[in-house]
Amino acid sequence: MAVMGSEIQFKGYEQHQGQLFPAHLSEALDPADPVFFLDDVVEGLDLSGFEARYAALGEHAYPPRMLLKLWLFGAIEGVYSGREIARRVRWDLRFRYLAGGLDPDFRTVNRFRGRHREDFAEVFRQTVRTARASGLAKLGRVAVDGSKVRANTSRHKAMSHGRMQEAEAQLEDEIAQILAQMDAVNEAEDDAHGDDDGSGGLPSELQSREQRVAKLRAVREQLEAERGSELKPSSQKSFADPDANMMMTGEGSLQYCYNAQAATSQDGVIVATGVTTSPRDVNELVPMVEAVTATTRGKPRVVLADNGYLSEANLKTLRRKRQRCLVAVGREGKKPRRWPQGRYSRRMHRTLRLPWARALYDHRKTQGERPFAEIKAVMGFRRFALRGVSKVRGEWDLVCAAFNLRRLAALRAATG
Repeated sequence: MAVMGSEIQFKGYEQHQGQLFPAHLSEALDPADPVFFLDDVVEGLDLSGFEARYAALGEHAYPPRMLLKLWLFGAIEGVYSGREIARRVRWDLRFRYLAGGLDPDFRTVNRFRGRHREDFAEVFRQTVRTARASGLAKLGRVAVDGSKVRANTSRHKAMSHGRMQEAEAQLEDEIAQILAQMDAVNEAEDDAHGDDDGSGGLPSELQSREQRVAKLRAVREQLEAERGSELKPSSQKSFADPDANMMMTGEGSLQYCYNAQAATSQDGVIVATGVTTSPRDVNELVPMVEAVTATTRGKPRVVLADNGYLSEANLKTLRRKRQRCLVAVGREGKKPRRWPQGRYSRRMHRTLRLPWARALYDHRKTQGERPFAEIKAVMGFRRFALRGVSKVRGEWDLVCAAFNLRRLAALRAATG
């Protein structure tokens, strides 16, 4: 025992002394750690869709179940980088426990997320069914909400429609000049050496310009198709991710984003997801309600949504489907500036003035917005890593599946 002076004593400290590590990594972890709950749930998932994407021949691949565990637990811990997950496998005991002695590099980890982006939707659905089987994800009251999540691009990688037209014309002029120079050189060589084919393909300078023109034209045409009659010379599009659009974020700034959607049960489990490239929520209410039914095979007793989802068409469609809903007619906490227009909107306005409807709708803010707050603030997911709306949908399904597992683990710990 180390002694300092004659009175104060400290425990022995030998930093470089050899120590025996537990034979099983699980023994070195807290038994209440959520990593064990995640491990048990993923072991029970049907991953036949994942496994079908691998070939029987060639080098043995890393087990998709193991890589899925790493990505899900990484999302719970706020780790969304393949490089960081690969590093965590080396020094974080929980990641090492999930890896089971394997050591995939970051390329393998990243390829898994890209390859299985469509399969993550089924993983999300199975987390919902697991919750339902445990008596959770109750559909008595479902809140639908959306949040802007930044895309993997920036304004510096964008160009306005007017500038696109100028750049496209300039590149086409440069290509024409290069082709004219090539014709002149070919004619001179034919006169000197005869009419044999000594070409080596297009020069790299011409190939580069043609590729740039093709990219410019594709992005310009996509912008024109999306904006239609509302197209302006100042309308912008990103070259890095043409599917992303400029949206106002919660911080009050215009950024390239996707509009991520989630439907949340009354006990805080996400029961349906969606992603749209439009900053408006109004077209997402009916698809999200249908997604809830498709995922849970049940029907919500009542659907709560804010004013962004209000339209006569939405209310009429839900009424025809016999789906009860409470959709804000004006801004929450404020009286409408004018009497609502439309038969169904006026009926909704009268309904929301009833005490029972107000009591139900008061749950919307905490129930619908809480998942986004936890995903962004606690799980640290504020920006998509993948590009393109199809890939982004898969990434959002993965994040929401991780959120559900985190939520289930917390509810299980609370109930003992």
